[in-house]
Amino acid sequence: MNLLEDIHEHYSLAHAEREQPGRIQIPITYTSLQTHHLSQVHDLLTRSFWDGINISDSLKYSPERCTVIATYGHLVVGVALLSSPQESYITYLAVRAGWDNSQIATTMLYHLISLNPHRDISLHVSANNPAMLLYNRFGFKTEEFITGFYEDYLNSQSRASMNAFRLRLRR
Repeated sequence: MNLLEDIHEHYSLAHAEREQPGRIQIPITYTSLQTHHLSQVHDLLTRSFWDGINISDSLKYSPERCTVIATYGHLVVGVALLSSPQESYITYLAVRAGWDNSQIATTMLYHLISLNPHRDISLHVSANNPAMLLYNRFGFKTEEFITGFYEDYLNSQSRASMNAFRLRLRR
Protein backbone atom coordinates (compact mmCIF):
# COMPACT_ATOMS: atom_id res chain seq x y z
CA MET A 1 0.00 0.00 0.00
CA ASN A 2 2.94 2.34 0.57
CA LEU A 3 3.77 2.02 -3.13
CA LEU A 4 0.35 3.34 -4.12
CA GLU A 5 0.67 6.21 -1.67
CA ASP A 6 4.07 7.05 -3.18
CA ILE A 7 2.58 7.04 -6.69
CA HIS A 8 -0.25 9.36 -5.64
CA GLU A 9 2.17 11.70 -3.86
CA HIS A 10 4.52 11.78 -6.86
CA TYR A 11 1.62 12.54 -9.20
CA SER A 12 0.34 15.38 -7.02
CA LEU A 13 3.84 16.91 -6.79
CA ALA A 14 4.51 16.53 -10.51
CA HIS A 15 1.10 17.93 -11.50
CA ALA A 16 0.35 20.45 -8.77
CA GLU A 17 -1.49 22.69 -11.23
CA ARG A 18 -4.04 19.98 -11.98
CA GLU A 19 -7.03 19.13 -9.88
CA GLN A 20 -6.08 16.07 -7.86
CA PRO A 21 -8.33 13.04 -8.30
CA GLY A 22 -10.03 11.67 -5.22
CA ARG A 23 -8.38 8.64 -3.72
CA ILE A 24 -10.50 5.56 -3.91
CA GLN A 25 -9.82 2.99 -1.24
CA ILE A 26 -10.23 -0.51 -2.58
CA PRO A 27 -10.39 -3.30 -0.01
CA ILE A 28 -8.11 -6.29 -0.16
CA THR A 29 -10.30 -9.27 -0.98
CA TYR A 30 -9.61 -12.93 -0.30
CA THR A 31 -10.90 -15.66 -2.56
CA SER A 32 -9.95 -19.10 -3.80
CA LEU A 33 -7.74 -19.60 -6.84
CA GLN A 34 -9.45 -19.10 -10.18
CA THR A 35 -8.14 -19.51 -13.72
CA HIS A 36 -7.80 -15.76 -14.31
CA HIS A 37 -5.40 -15.52 -11.32
CA LEU A 38 -2.87 -18.02 -12.70
CA SER A 39 -0.52 -15.73 -14.64
CA GLN A 40 -0.19 -13.25 -11.76
CA VAL A 41 0.18 -16.04 -9.20
CA HIS A 42 2.92 -17.73 -11.26
CA ASP A 43 4.72 -14.39 -11.58
CA LEU A 44 4.46 -13.70 -7.84
CA LEU A 45 5.73 -17.17 -6.93
CA THR A 46 8.63 -16.91 -9.39
CA ARG A 47 9.64 -13.56 -7.90
CA SER A 48 9.28 -14.87 -4.34
CA PHE A 49 10.83 -18.33 -4.74
CA TRP A 50 12.31 -19.69 -8.00
CA ASP A 51 11.59 -20.21 -11.71
CA GLY A 52 9.39 -22.98 -13.02
CA ILE A 53 6.64 -23.01 -10.40
CA ASN A 54 3.34 -24.08 -11.93
CA ILE A 55 0.36 -24.36 -9.63
CA SER A 56 -2.32 -24.89 -12.33
CA ASP A 57 -3.13 -28.32 -10.89
CA SER A 58 -4.32 -26.60 -7.69
CA LEU A 59 -7.53 -25.84 -9.57
CA LYS A 60 -8.27 -29.60 -9.54
CA TYR A 61 -7.82 -30.17 -5.80
CA SER A 62 -10.63 -28.37 -3.97
CA PRO A 63 -9.33 -24.81 -4.50
CA GLU A 64 -12.03 -23.53 -2.14
CA ARG A 65 -10.30 -25.45 0.71
CA CYS A 66 -6.68 -25.35 -0.44
CA THR A 67 -6.04 -21.89 -1.87
CA VAL A 68 -6.31 -18.30 -0.71
CA ILE A 69 -5.64 -15.47 -3.15
CA ALA A 70 -5.44 -11.86 -1.92
CA THR A 71 -6.31 -9.22 -4.48
CA TYR A 72 -6.30 -5.45 -4.51
CA GLY A 73 -8.69 -4.64 -7.33
CA HIS A 74 -7.41 -6.91 -10.11
CA LEU A 75 -3.86 -7.13 -8.75
CA VAL A 76 -2.88 -10.36 -6.97
CA VAL A 77 -0.99 -9.25 -3.85
CA GLY A 78 -0.79 -12.57 -2.02
CA VAL A 79 -1.11 -16.31 -2.43
CA ALA A 80 -1.30 -19.22 0.01
CA LEU A 81 -1.58 -22.82 -1.17
CA LEU A 82 -2.05 -26.22 0.40
CA SER A 83 -0.89 -29.19 -1.66
CA SER A 84 -4.26 -30.95 -1.27
CA PRO A 85 -7.01 -31.35 1.32
CA GLN A 86 -5.69 -34.82 2.17
CA GLU A 87 -2.09 -33.75 2.76
CA SER A 88 -2.60 -30.34 4.40
CA TYR A 89 0.92 -29.22 3.51
CA ILE A 90 1.49 -25.51 2.80
CA THR A 91 3.45 -25.47 -0.45
CA TYR A 92 3.61 -21.68 -0.89
CA LEU A 93 2.75 -18.56 1.04
CA ALA A 94 3.89 -15.30 -0.56
CA VAL A 95 3.05 -11.60 -0.54
CA ARG A 96 3.91 -9.18 -3.35
CA ALA A 97 6.88 -6.90 -2.65
CA GLY A 98 5.76 -3.55 -1.27
CA TRP A 99 2.76 -5.08 0.51
CA ASP A 100 4.68 -6.24 3.57
CA ASN A 101 3.18 -5.29 6.93
CA SER A 102 -0.34 -5.23 5.47
CA GLN A 103 -1.33 -8.36 7.42
CA ILE A 104 -1.97 -10.19 4.14
CA ALA A 105 0.13 -13.25 5.06
CA THR A 106 -1.50 -13.39 8.49
CA THR A 107 -5.00 -13.26 6.98
CA MET A 108 -4.24 -15.87 4.31
CA LEU A 109 -2.71 -18.26 6.86
CA TYR A 110 -5.72 -17.78 9.14
CA HIS A 111 -8.06 -18.63 6.23
CA LEU A 112 -6.09 -21.76 5.26
CA ILE A 113 -6.19 -23.00 8.85
CA SER A 114 -9.90 -22.17 9.18
CA LEU A 115 -10.76 -23.92 5.91
CA ASN A 116 -9.16 -27.14 7.18
CA PRO A 117 -10.36 -27.62 10.76
CA HIS A 118 -9.24 -30.63 12.79
CA ARG A 119 -6.33 -31.28 10.41
CA ASP A 120 -2.64 -31.02 11.17
CA ILE A 121 -0.94 -28.60 8.79
CA SER A 122 2.75 -28.80 7.97
CA LEU A 123 5.28 -26.81 5.93
CA HIS A 124 8.96 -26.21 5.32
CA VAL A 125 10.48 -22.77 5.77
CA SER A 126 13.97 -21.52 5.06
CA ALA A 127 16.02 -21.28 8.26
CA ASN A 128 16.52 -17.51 7.91
CA ASN A 129 13.01 -16.62 6.73
CA PRO A 130 11.30 -14.06 9.01
CA ALA A 131 7.99 -15.88 8.34
CA MET A 132 9.06 -18.22 11.15
CA LEU A 133 7.69 -15.59 13.55
CA LEU A 134 4.31 -15.66 11.82
CA TYR A 135 4.12 -19.45 11.94
CA ASN A 136 5.10 -19.47 15.62
CA ARG A 137 2.31 -16.98 16.42
CA PHE A 138 -0.18 -19.44 14.93
CA GLY A 139 1.17 -22.31 17.02
CA PHE A 140 3.36 -24.12 14.48
CA LYS A 141 6.14 -26.07 16.20
CA THR A 142 9.50 -27.12 14.78
CA GLU A 143 9.73 -30.88 14.20
CA GLU A 144 12.95 -31.16 12.23
CA PHE A 145 15.92 -29.19 10.89
CA ILE A 146 16.89 -30.27 7.37
CA THR A 147 20.32 -29.41 5.99
CA GLY A 148 20.37 -28.56 2.27
CA PHE A 149 16.59 -28.80 1.80
CA TYR A 150 16.49 -25.98 -0.80
CA GLU A 151 19.77 -26.80 -2.65
CA ASP A 152 17.92 -28.04 -5.76
CA TYR A 153 15.71 -24.94 -5.90
CA LEU A 154 17.77 -21.91 -4.92
CA ASN A 155 20.82 -20.70 -6.80
CA SER A 156 24.05 -20.43 -4.88
CA GLN A 157 23.82 -16.60 -4.85
CA SER A 158 20.50 -16.59 -2.99
CA ARG A 159 20.37 -14.88 0.39
CA ALA A 160 17.84 -17.45 1.57
CA SER A 161 19.24 -20.31 3.61
CA MET A 162 19.52 -23.67 1.85
CA ASN A 163 18.51 -25.26 5.16
CA ALA A 164 14.92 -25.55 6.35
CA PHE A 165 12.77 -26.19 9.36
CA ARG A 166 9.82 -28.56 9.06
CA LEU A 167 6.96 -27.09 11.08
CA ARG A 168 3.63 -28.59 12.07
CA LEU A 169 0.44 -27.20 13.53
CA ARG A 170 -1.10 -30.05 15.51
CA ARG A 171 -4.86 -30.00 15.87
